[in-house]
This record gives sequence, C-alpha cells and structure tokens, in this order.
Amino acid sequence: MNMVKILTLLFFGISTNAITTTSTDNGKCEEFTNTCAVISCGSQRSAGLPGRDGRDGKEGPKGEKGDKGQQGHRGSQGPPGKIGPPGAKGDKGSIGQKGEQGVSATSEVDTVREQMKVFERELHLLQASLNKYNKILLFHGGKQAGDKVFVTNGFEENFENAQKTCKEAGGNLATPRNAAENSATQEILHTKGESSKSFLGISDAQVEGIFKYLTGEKMTFTNWNLGEPNNSKDNEDCVEIQDNGKWNDIPCNLLRLVICEF
Repeated sequence: MNMVKILTLLFFGISTNAITTTSTDNGKCEEFTNTCAVISCGSQRSAGLPGRDGRDGKEGPKGEKGDKGQQGHRGSQGPPGKIGPPGAKGDKGSIGQKGEQGVSATSEVDTVREQMKVFERELHLLQASLNKYNKILLFHGGKQAGDKVFVTNGFEENFENAQKTCKEAGGNLATPRNAAENSATQEILHTKGESSKSFLGISDAQVEGIFKYLTGEKMTFTNWNLGEPNNSKDNEDCVEIQDNGKWNDIPCNLLRLVICEF
C-alpha cells in the first residue's frame, strides 16, 4: 500500500518541501516543517528507483523588499549625448559705462585749422622781426629795393673772398635784376666816396662771353658801360658796378668793396 502511494506521488509530479524520517524504535513518523499532505509511516525499507524529473511548481508570492545595499564604485564616463535644444533667451543685461568720446573727422579738420592759425601768427611775428632787422640794416647804411636789402661791411676783397663773406653772412653778392636794385647798389657806393666799385654776382667763367648769375640762371637785366664787356687781355671773367651805376668786366683777382644782398 505504501509503494502505491509513492508511485502515485511521482506520477503526478508533486514534490515534497519537507523531510520525513522513520523511527526504528516506535515505528512512528516524525514530521518537520512544511510536510506534504501524504506521509507514509512504517518500518524502514529499501530505497526505490529514482523518480522522473518533476515539473516546476507555481511561482510563490513575492518576498518582502530587502535592505538597500552599499553604493558601488563609480563607473567610467559614457560618451557625450546629443546637443539639447537651445535654452530660453536670457534677460537683458544692465547698461555698461559710457565710453570716451571719439574724435570725428570734423574735429581733426578743426585741429588743423587751429594749427594753421598758430603758424600764421608765428609767421607774422617772424615777418615783423625781419622788418625790424631790415630797418636796423638801413639805419647803418643799408639800402632796400623791393624785398631785397643791400649792405656792405666796408672791406675790399677779391671776387672769391667777397662771395665767401656774403655766403657766411647768409646772403649773396649783390646781383641787381632790375633798375631799382641796381640804383640801391649804386647808392651804397656813393656812401663810400667817389670812384668806389664793387663786385656783382655775375660771371662768364664757365663759357666765355656768356655772363650768368652765380646760380647758373640766364641774366634778365644788364647795365653795361659803352663797349663792355670786352674781355680785355682775355682775363676778365668777373663784373664790377661803378659809382655811376654802370657795369664793366674785370679780372676776378682785383680788390673791390664787398656789397651783399639779403
């Protein structure tokens, strides 16, 4: 009868969740927790053949939620995600401090105009000083003709030295370019007495018979004596002005009164 029950349990696949032991002393069966519905009791018998694999039973009820485990180590950083949509437009910021005022083109023009006014004032002062200087020269025997002032140092020198003296003073040898300038030079000769003569800034040293100003320019005014220039003895490359205002060609090594123009 017991074997029939065992075979019946194996046939229907009912697995037991309890352990059953048989006592040899009193032949009773002791039951532990969760025993099956059918318990066989009796004397110990030999083990039967292994039963067929049973089928899983129904899933039991869900157990209670366990305690929270310890936090694990931080994993490696994953790849960057896609760029999200643009955020909402922020509030307008506060107004910054006002910058320095720039210089406009009009201001630059005004600056240039002011500089020109200063330059003109300085030029007028310079002109006034020059006029004052000219008056001083005239007071000491100088003669003015147009924009030129003619003066003498009272010494006689040859052509080369006379020219050097005038250059060092910031002027040139007297070079009349019109009748007024020629008369001013003549008047200075009169202050030194009769028969006074002076070199002019004119020469034909480069090309014989072609007189030019020392600057290399062609002459625009002449006042030669009758029969002059004649290049007497082929040695007259320089020009003198006589007390009568007439010109004459003479050797350059003679001594004549130094008259400079400024």
